[in-house]
Amino acid sequence: MEEKITPSPKNGFQLISKYRGALMGIASIWVFVFHAWISVFPEPQTQFLQTMADIELFVRKLGYTGVDTFLLLSGMGLTYAIKKEPLLKFYYRRIRKVILPFAVAAVISFFVMGWDTATFVGNITGFNFYAKHINCFCWFVPAIITLYLFFPLYWKVFDKVSNKFVVTGFALLIWLMLTFLFSGTIRYDLFGFTNRIPVFLIGILFGYIAQNKSSKPFKATHYLVVFLVFLLGLFLEYIYIFKGFSLVLPEEKVFVPNCVLQCSMPFLISKILDILDSHCGKFGKAVTAVFGFWGTFTLEMYCSYACLLVPFFTPVVLALKDHGFGRLGVNIAVFAATSLVSWLASLAFKYFWKLVELPFGKKKEQKA
Repeated sequence: MEEKITPSPKNGFQLISKYRGALMGIASIWVFVFHAWISVFPEPQTQFLQTMADIELFVRKLGYTGVDTFLLLSGMGLTYAIKKEPLLKFYYRRIRKVILPFAVAAVISFFVMGWDTATFVGNITGFNFYAKHINCFCWFVPAIITLYLFFPLYWKVFDKVSNKFVVTGFALLIWLMLTFLFSGTIRYDLFGFTNRIPVFLIGILFGYIAQNKSSKPFKATHYLVVFLVFLLGLFLEYIYIFKGFSLVLPEEKVFVPNCVLQCSMPFLISKILDILDSHCGKFGKAVTAVFGFWGTFTLEMYCSYACLLVPFFTPVVLALKDHGFGRLGVNIAVFAATSLVSWLASLAFKYFWKLVELPFGKKKEQKA
């Protein structure tokens, strides 16, 4: 039996696990920026403002990598959950987490966007995701449910193979072979999902390492390498996004640069959060708590954007501008409103499930 190592808060993999909630919050905010941020520097008049506009655009464009952060952290989280719960409970808790926000968003969209019944059923069942286009509605939800369904089978193999790097590499090789095999055969947009499977598999490996490998702290040399990998990831993102660079894979920009970033950026962010937490007193703990707060309703934030922000974004922005809000003020107001709605929805969903599960809890108490 494999010896379990007591986690050290200074180990890079375990720091990612420790600050998982804050990392989820940062990713959620970044995805929001990608979808909803309007440029604060629309017509820069000086070189300095032009530089600021370029940086702003690059940061906004990079927001789509927040999805990959979700997948990496989901892969890590599943390695903890699968050991604690029976299979049926594992599936129940995973589906429960995503299905209610998704269903409520779909019902709202049914009325707001005027869907017909076939569109509603196709979107909420995920049929349209696979049969028509992944961006029919909240593509991340059917994508993550698909990964949840297949994870226990993958874990069964992963857990039995002694060398986890080999099994991960073999899984990535199979993914690569299938990608080449189906390139030009299946719909191009599906690669926007399938090309994110590698980062999910990497997350599973990270979760295993965080729980089972040496707890030796990361040294400065480790973080130097991680930082150089991060710079490489930024460079790759830049040439893929702005220069149209590509090699041979379809939808390659959501695979190559994103994997490089996800193998570096979470280590750096979690280390920064750890430094703030350890050496900056209440301020450092507040930073972690604030990002962690947004990490508690990431899916609600995503679904709120899909069912409310998309149809009402333009009129809301125009109304705010008419009331004297500048571009930055509009961004802050829209973000605050979306966050408030999402947080309230998460509370409502939480208490809904408590009520649903209350009778089962009483039965357990009576048996005990």
